[in-house]
Amino acid sequence: MSKNSKNSLIIYGIFSLTLIYYEVIFKARVLVLHFDIALFRAVLFALTYSVIVLFVIKFFKAKTVVYIFYSIFGIALFIYFNQEIYESWFGGFFSVSAMGAGKEGLAFIGDYFESFRLGQIFYFIPLAIIITAHKLGWINFEIEYNGLKQPLVLILVFVGGMSISLSTISQEVNIETESEIVYTEHDLYIYLFSSQSAVNKFGLLTYTYRDIMNIFLKDPLTENEYEVLLENYFDNRPDHSINTYQNLLEDKNLILIMAESLDTFAINEELTPNLWFLKNNYAYFENYYSPLHYRSTADTEFMVQTSIFPDKNVTLTMEEYMDNTFPYTLPKMFKQEGYSTYSFHNYTDYFYPRTDFHLNTLGYDAYYGSEELGMLDNPPEGAIINNHQWQSDLELMEKAVPYFINDSKFFVNMLTVSGHFRYNDKHNIALSHEQTVLDYEADMGIELDDQIFWYLAANIELDLAIGHLMDELVAANKMDDTVIMIFGDHYAYGIKEDSIWEYDTIKDDYDELDLHNVPMILVSDHYLLDEPVENYMSSIDIIPTVANLFGLQLDYQKVFGMDAFSNDEHIVRFADMSYVSKDFKYDNLTEEYEIYNESIVPEYLIQVNFKILNDYKYNLLLLEYDYFKEDEEE
Repeated sequence: MSKNSKNSLIIYGIFSLTLIYYEVIFKARVLVLHFDIALFRAVLFALTYSVIVLFVIKFFKAKTVVYIFYSIFGIALFIYFNQEIYESWFGGFFSVSAMGAGKEGLAFIGDYFESFRLGQIFYFIPLAIIITAHKLGWINFEIEYNGLKQPLVLILVFVGGMSISLSTISQEVNIETESEIVYTEHDLYIYLFSSQSAVNKFGLLTYTYRDIMNIFLKDPLTENEYEVLLENYFDNRPDHSINTYQNLLEDKNLILIMAESLDTFAINEELTPNLWFLKNNYAYFENYYSPLHYRSTADTEFMVQTSIFPDKNVTLTMEEYMDNTFPYTLPKMFKQEGYSTYSFHNYTDYFYPRTDFHLNTLGYDAYYGSEELGMLDNPPEGAIINNHQWQSDLELMEKAVPYFINDSKFFVNMLTVSGHFRYNDKHNIALSHEQTVLDYEADMGIELDDQIFWYLAANIELDLAIGHLMDELVAANKMDDTVIMIFGDHYAYGIKEDSIWEYDTIKDDYDELDLHNVPMILVSDHYLLDEPVENYMSSIDIIPTVANLFGLQLDYQKVFGMDAFSNDEHIVRFADMSYVSKDFKYDNLTEEYEIYNESIVPEYLIQVNFKILNDYKYNLLLLEYDYFKEDEEE
């Protein structure tokens, strides 16, 4: 073997072994490591990609090869290291198509560094070994081509390796199903409808490659053809079934409160007595979930206000589709019934363009952010803020109530912020309630986890705000005519999961899906709504549930949520395509089913999988092609 070929083989070995090492470590740390076909496939892809890297760098002289060599390793290290951090935050993987939130991301640079874990040092081991070997002279970068034969051979090897790797991706459905729509591993490889599934089945490297390639993926159909598909899809969806809760709260006022990071363990008899009282005396939805999506609060807000799932392929759904037509938003439907509609939030538009979205897209009569309420000015455009001073929920309520309390019929949307992480002694709202939690610790004879301590302190402010709202409604003689709906926008992901499982007595320990079970309270004087509600529901279901209770004019076939009181099957869907219901659960990470009803067979759950994927596809098409625009113009 010539010296050139020997050097090339060593370089190839370093690339391929390092990429295989990264895939194995990443699966072990982030996903589930099984020695199965998925791991074998990831190894094949790594071997194949290393061939094409070698093919390219052999065109250059040794000095340039060194720079390219270390650059490639730096990029690989960056991808694996940061995707682990991203997954720990959002339960999925970053997509290049969602790039664009740089300023907002820099606001949480401190949390990024706090996310580092000791085990992540494993990602640096290959680079340390390579640098050492390079300094000892064990790696020679003299690998430049000396003829046409070598590049031709490498191209043939790459094509062969890629063919073998792709041949392991099934295009068949391995189980009989009655579903008219089926999705295969090959569809997942092409369209990446679940980042977690794609990484699990193909490896992070292939996911990244496909994610980049999908930027250039062209639609196979025309816009008119997609409109026909969407029309057929909606026509074939089940309509709303009449139930005993229909029109139950007709003509009542509604105050909808989406509480920042309100989690099950925030409701405490001593620390949050107002929430505790409401939970135990009115309708508490025991199985309400608020699945975490890419842009957390903003994506939950989008689902709550439109009953449409966010697009995980864009930076921010509410901004990307701000000019779309959404005829079935909460304010638009309430306005049709003669209500005045308001939206309030005690923070600025720094992260999300709420002012435009709420007024122009959703259709609220008025939107009052922290600047309009005289609480906090909007920062200069382009400003980067690292130390956010979260505002008082109590002050929000004190300032907001006078705007609507004297209206004859009102629908009010409130977004609170006092419960926002970081949970430490720098949280300005939490600090004001430090002594209350210290007294609680002393009375209970306990010592709380530090994050739990400051989280509970922050949520005392929300409880005071709820108390003030109730007092004002009673004083204005509006309590009997008003319904209050309180729910968490997502679980308290600013707290370590182990700390949540240790402290929370409601969530199932070490159940990743159950983490997303958060409070939902419906406060009403109707006797049918004074007991716990067992039905499963999530953020996407709020519009059809409210429409049913208040008798709003909603075309139930053209939203993606379901009335929580209907007699249909209720399934909570997560961003990674996992799902849970009273009868079964599917964890897309482990690809494991749990069935609690003996009448349910595994084949049925395969059909549920296909239906969820199909709904997701049409949900994206509805957004991309602004499906409702033509209806409004007519």
